[in-house]
Amino acid sequence: MSGCVIFTVLGYMAEKRNEEVADVAKDTGPSLLFITYAEAITNMPASTFFAIIFFLMLITLGLDSTFAGLEGVITAVLDEYSELLRKRREWFVLGLVIVCYLGALSTLTYGGAFVVKFFEEYATGAAIIAVVFLESIAVSWFYGMKRFCRDVKEMLGFSPGWFWQICWFAISPIFLLVRLAMRAILDQLITDLIL
Repeated sequence: MSGCVIFTVLGYMAEKRNEEVADVAKDTGPSLLFITYAEAITNMPASTFFAIIFFLMLITLGLDSTFAGLEGVITAVLDEYSELLRKRREWFVLGLVIVCYLGALSTLTYGGAFVVKFFEEYATGAAIIAVVFLESIAVSWFYGMKRFCRDVKEMLGFSPGWFWQICWFAISPIFLLVRLAMRAILDQLITDLIL
């Protein structure tokens, strides 16, 4: 759905500017969001309504992503240290939110755009793919496919079919490893071209 909205807005901007879509979308990241889309919305009929709806969508998207990520961390830590933190859950959550807030303050400084770019470049992409690759290996190879399927059957009432077992055991790890290798090769090629 978001892809439909993105390309609709870019097409609208290209038509208004009498340019190609590739020329309109040359900005990436926050500038695409806060400059190009804002300009597109101001040129639309009923621009105030669309601006309000657009930024409400951004706020709800940000809050939803934050709550989902924090709840994952909170649940994992509380499950691991339940005896220690059971009675102090609210204090733990408050401490975690304060740490996240202090960490995010750096994005509001004059160099905040560089901090955001740094996080985009090094905290996502290859790092997440590497973690997912290691998780898939740990679950399917070390924990064992039989035990994992037995756990799934206990939770859902049925055992996963052979297709899913093959995907978890072989296809996913191979795909993720190829993705990591391609990222490393492309990064090296780009570095060689720059130098």
